[in-house]
Amino acid sequence: MKVNPFIYGALILVLFFGVIGGAKAAGVWSVSGKLTASGEKLAPTGANPDEIKGWMTLDDISTAYNVPVAEILAEFDLPADTPGATQVKALESDTFSTTALRTWLKARLGQ
Repeated sequence: MKVNPFIYGALILVLFFGVIGGAKAAGVWSVSGKLTASGEKLAPTGANPDEIKGWMTLDDISTAYNVPVAEILAEFDLPADTPGATQVKALESDTFSTTALRTWLKARLGQ
């Protein structure tokens, strides 16, 4: 039995995108890294600074690690009027980086 190559190609695409669509509909597919598989916002737990990502905000980190935003800003010589809703990656400079924040928090937590 010979299958038309166009029908075969279309069938493969439907199968491929059907699996992805089905997984998204079932809530087990997340590609952003910002949400859990159930759709909840991913936030730092406060247990391990290595889980901090650049898209997280200063407020997220402040809440999870019980560190005032003002203390983070002062430690890294960032402007005192920086809003807590600012993403960490937006603050990257010579004096601040996500890696430096992780290292500082580990030292502060005694890890």
